[in-house]
Amino acid sequence: MCGIAGYAGAHRPDLLEPAHRGPDDAGTWHDADAGIGLGHRRLSIIDLSPAGHQPMQNADGSVWISYNGEIYNFPEHRDRLEKNGYCFKSHSDTEVLLALYEEKGLDFVDELNGMFAFALWDANEQRLVLARDHAGIKPLYYWQNGNQLYFASEMKALLKIPEIPRRLHMPSVADYLRFLWVPGEHTLLDGVMKLEPGHRLVWKAGRMEVSRWFQLGYHEDTKPSPEEWVEQVHETFVRTTRRQMVSDVPLGAFLSGGLDSSSIVACMREAFPEREITSYTVRFDPGDMAKEQGIDDYPYARRVARALDVRLKSVQIDPQVIDLLPKMIYHLDEADADPAVFPSYLISKLAREDGTTVLLSGTGGDEVFFGYRSHQAYRMYERYRWLGRPPFSWAAGLAERVATNMLGAQHLLARRIEKFRRGLDKSGLDRHLALAEWSSTQTRESIFAPGLAAELRPGDPPPSLQRYFDEFQGEGDLNCHSHLLVETFLAAHNFNYTDKSSMAVSLEARVPFMDVELMQLCARIPEKYKLRGNVTKWPLKTAMERYLPHDLIHRGKTGFGAPLRKWVREDLREVIEYLLGPSHVEARGIFDGAYVKRILDENAEGRVDHTYLIYALLTLELWMQTFVDQPGVEVSL
Repeated sequence: MCGIAGYAGAHRPDLLEPAHRGPDDAGTWHDADAGIGLGHRRLSIIDLSPAGHQPMQNADGSVWISYNGEIYNFPEHRDRLEKNGYCFKSHSDTEVLLALYEEKGLDFVDELNGMFAFALWDANEQRLVLARDHAGIKPLYYWQNGNQLYFASEMKALLKIPEIPRRLHMPSVADYLRFLWVPGEHTLLDGVMKLEPGHRLVWKAGRMEVSRWFQLGYHEDTKPSPEEWVEQVHETFVRTTRRQMVSDVPLGAFLSGGLDSSSIVACMREAFPEREITSYTVRFDPGDMAKEQGIDDYPYARRVARALDVRLKSVQIDPQVIDLLPKMIYHLDEADADPAVFPSYLISKLAREDGTTVLLSGTGGDEVFFGYRSHQAYRMYERYRWLGRPPFSWAAGLAERVATNMLGAQHLLARRIEKFRRGLDKSGLDRHLALAEWSSTQTRESIFAPGLAAELRPGDPPPSLQRYFDEFQGEGDLNCHSHLLVETFLAAHNFNYTDKSSMAVSLEARVPFMDVELMQLCARIPEKYKLRGNVTKWPLKTAMERYLPHDLIHRGKTGFGAPLRKWVREDLREVIEYLLGPSHVEARGIFDGAYVKRILDENAEGRVDHTYLIYALLTLELWMQTFVDQPGVEVSL
């Protein structure tokens, strides 16, 4: 795991130092005549010797690479290449990438199973190749200025370029209020782009072309029986987990006590029965979780650790953790209003201080195995179609009113029924959006300063989502829903905060559920098995029954977050009143100060649940202070 930076069509060696992402080594290489430069910072995981230094060149110096990530199938490629006469000087996966490129050219990315973002310069072809892994696990940003191209693992590294105009990309602001993060190729900074999952960028002679190199197809295989699918899931998951445990430094696991992280630890134990395994988790104040109508997962994590004979270490989440908010915004690069970043950072910090450098994460399990309530909502929509939309809509509306009147708008049940009802009368992409968005169209149309809402059209589907929807290959509404979640929710949100919060303490997070082999297997499993009746993730749950207690596997799903409503209501109240007060909001000129005040009042009185929207507005303001008012400088509350 590393950080990369560089340019093409220029000579700016002063820009070749990535901001963070690696304490073990650093290097730069540039060619003034070719107008190319590569920078690298290294977190050593495979081959800790100086032979793994980057940027790395091939034997004749015609190809150079700066690479961030891990290639899990590099040993197989290395063995084959050695048999064909290739002589390696190191034991690193980086050198295997160079050899594969020399053998196969641009199409060598099709041979990779891993997580990566890299920049490769081919002097013979006079072209620069940037590529991002199939699921967008590793980040890569770029900025084009005429025939010049600049790129980096972190957006703050690009902001060292004085020419970059630090102004907002307003359509992305509307998307951010909708999802709490920004999907697609854009960022909140106008002109600073993300290379999308499964895409590559080729720059040559001042011209660049971006194209997709990976597309997962969802084509169901109806031949295997349900039991056969369970065995395939078990065998594949153990194999892919073992593959991702290759490391020359200490390795452990996140363990929340939920199904996904517990399954990974179970497969780790199956793969290495005698190895000492350490897992890490967080503890919440039980009173805080009760107020949030949530569940403290720590007791479940302890049970899993005992059942699998692994060590468990934990860190307490207390109210003072929100003092980390400016630091998290600085490290995330992109505004993200999910409080799960705090547990992710604190667990990573605990593990790193404990001497662990790599953690396996359960991120992605819900997407590939249909684990979200939104998947269940889709099934319920299908199941009750015979009622007809008017009666079904009337019943859902009545349930929402009863729950809101009896329990309050901020109660968990009322919130879930309200979101379910929003998707009821929709279909296609509109249904996915209704289940994914965190603010209503009416709110987004009212919150912007006069004139902006009409220009932004915040009720329309974002172009990136429409494109991902149109690109879906396969069958089934549930599969399409998961496809959109992988392309957006995972790539732009979960992977970003997992990667950035772990790399803030120089720790690598790996995600076995996103192994290409496992993803392709899950895409072939019929929808009716992934969500069997009312049982989500049925093949995975059944496969894990041989390792984990039945009640732990089949308990209700809980989020991996924090007591946000308490924070907004109590711990962040003064900061919110100041930074989201009418005078401050009006000075920015983006939002309507009176409408923001209305949102604050409605939430304080419990009439409407605006908690996440308020937190998103606060996070956005602090993000602007960090990346718009300043070129990536951490601020304070």
